[in-house]
Amino acid sequence: MQWESTMKALTTKEFFPNINDRLNTKITLTPNFTAFVTCHGKTKSYLHRFNIIESPDYPCGGGNQTVDHLLIDCTILQEERERLIGKISRHDNWQVNKSQLGNKYIKHFIQFTNSIDFTKL
Repeated sequence: MQWESTMKALTTKEFFPNINDRLNTKITLTPNFTAFVTCHGKTKSYLHRFNIIESPDYPCGGGNQTVDHLLIDCTILQEERERLIGKISRHDNWQVNKSQLGNKYIKHFIQFTNSIDFTKL
């Protein structure tokens, strides 16, 4: 199947490694969710890659603002991440992998992505 063999959409494949599972999961797409699972759009590392902004650095410290940074380390998103961790911790230990976020915890993950105000990042 093309999904498994393509070298494109690597980040999306981390969230949705099995295309049949993804197609069987009802997801209301939003700009934040789409930007997060595709790594296309709202992060500073993406915008810098296309020379839209001068620096890929995040405002909470040195380094590039990537999806992984926003999900795991960003101090600005601490409250949003704590809500996500709280919901996941009822069933699993944090940090779960991206495929669990894209399947088992999709509802909570969508809430997390939609709570991000990228204008403040």
